[in-house]
Amino acid sequence: IVDEIPIFSYFCPYTRRLISIYMNSTNKDKEQAQHTYTRREALKIMTFSMAGIAIGGSLLQSCKPAGAKATAPVDFTFTPAPDGSKIASRQWAGLGESIGLLGLGCMRLPQQKGGGPWGAPLDQDAINEMVDYSLKHGVNYFDTAPLYVMGKSEQATATALLRHRRESYFLATKCSNYRNTSYPFEAGYEMYQRSRKVFQTDYIDYYLLHCITSFEDFQHRFVDNGLLEYFMKEREEGRIKHLGWSYHGDKQGFDAVLATHSQYHWDFVQIQMNYVDWRHTSGDVNAEHMYTELEKLDIPVVIMEPLLGGQLSDVPSAVSDMLKKQDPAGSIASWAFRFCGTFPRILTTLSGMTYMEHLEDNLRT
Repeated sequence: IVDEIPIFSYFCPYTRRLISIYMNSTNKDKEQAQHTYTRREALKIMTFSMAGIAIGGSLLQSCKPAGAKATAPVDFTFTPAPDGSKIASRQWAGLGESIGLLGLGCMRLPQQKGGGPWGAPLDQDAINEMVDYSLKHGVNYFDTAPLYVMGKSEQATATALLRHRRESYFLATKCSNYRNTSYPFEAGYEMYQRSRKVFQTDYIDYYLLHCITSFEDFQHRFVDNGLLEYFMKEREEGRIKHLGWSYHGDKQGFDAVLATHSQYHWDFVQIQMNYVDWRHTSGDVNAEHMYTELEKLDIPVVIMEPLLGGQLSDVPSAVSDMLKKQDPAGSIASWAFRFCGTFPRILTTLSGMTYMEHLEDNLRT
């Protein structure tokens, strides 16, 4: 299929559908196919859309994506690190904090070798080393959740962070009550209190309503049961410094939840954003729309999945050859982080880094 069409078709959604049909066809059908590709290469191809080339062109020119403002809003200052010892940060007047542009997502923490049916135990020594190295180089935003890593992430992250001064880092965790179909107030309350107990802290810097998928989901899980009202009171009392939400649904739901800003005054919102999802997401809402709407309301944005689950660090050869020609020393992943860091309303870009080489490369970017 791919041999007979132009390079742009690597990124065409229709071609992705053809490849999907091919990969799910019978062996007899495959034997009759004129051209075949390995499953690995086909999966790589299917992660992209036309945006891969379209935005790739703008990346090669200036790494300044369409839609970004030419000048930064007046409520923050951008602080690069001239000596390279620490990453760049942004000082937000509205939040009163300086946040590093790279944040550590604690969903893919290092594990020990081996393990049973529930996965290998976490490698606490490696986690401690990664947290220490992050703080040393200006990473000060750590994002976790009660359900990450089979429920082990919060405790492992806390073990590493509690070895440091509380004021040296910003803790982000979540009310992950989406596995409970009845959504009782008590379940969300206990989850919140447990997070504070695990981190031995009087306050959580950034607290999220986790994984909202629609306006109805938002209503059932947080409004109807009184949880959001409780969290707002906690914010008033200073036990939650900043209250926000992460989104995983369609455009209609996103717009409806965002429309409640006048009522709840969201401090930040976390969205999936990268140079493919910017305009050609495989989901229901492009990142461009979400970012633009948040920008209109001056709401800081936290980015998740800047590498699209790691797939933008392992792109088809047609794309990697183009990027390497422009910047031989730069990693493929660096282009994705440069794209995200270009936008002025970005509070931080989360990366779930499992190995030190991932962290070191992202710090260089």
